[in-house]
Amino acid sequence: MTEFLHHLMHPLPNAVMTAIMGVLVLYWLFVFLLGVGMDDLDLGFDFDVDVPEPEASDVEVEGAGDDDVEVPQEKSPGFFMKFLTFMNVGRVPFMLILSFWKFFAWVGSLITTQFVDVSGWGVWSLLLLLPLLVIALLFTKFSTTPLAKFFKAIGYKGEEEIDFLGRSGKMLSNIKDDKIGCAELLIDKNPIKLNVRSMDGEELKYGDYIIVSDESDDKKIYLVTKEISIRNF
Repeated sequence: MTEFLHHLMHPLPNAVMTAIMGVLVLYWLFVFLLGVGMDDLDLGFDFDVDVPEPEASDVEVEGAGDDDVEVPQEKSPGFFMKFLTFMNVGRVPFMLILSFWKFFAWVGSLITTQFVDVSGWGVWSLLLLLPLLVIALLFTKFSTTPLAKFFKAIGYKGEEEIDFLGRSGKMLSNIKDDKIGCAELLIDKNPIKLNVRSMDGEELKYGDYIIVSDESDDKKIYLVTKEISIRNF
């Protein structure tokens, strides 16, 4: 038993991973004792919001005065979003995925250091964790896939999408009539850009503060009006 406890803290990679696992254990004890729900296990991370960021070409789209208004094309998800989907983020609570990942990396470190002597490497021994973290990702993927089906069965849908209606933001382009532009909203200190169009055709200039009043039927364009406040004077 004494030898096992010693191995938990030696060499350095084991000590680092054991300390991280200790923090995770305290976190889960806190969760179970306070009865925190599954929706709280994502720690505020929002991976379901899919708001395409307008490019310069999107901002300069002009309406032709009729219904033939060119709508910006939605961008395909980037590598990071595809990676999160691959890791079942959004289908399984994020903290659960993180815990699996750290657990597999911790076990991998304990096993590897039994066969590879890194005690003389000093700080460089932490490099051993890099391949272990990558391998742990694969184990995490396969371990959480059955859980994704379970959470789907119990109705877990991940983080709720952000409701932009009624929120204020700032114009990043000039729009008028049916012209489509870009506005930036600050949500929980995170800047989010939206494709916007003037709701009543009123001219809105760069830097104007606006209110999101409605959205198009396809939910790709948000209709905005000028905010009535001292900030616009």
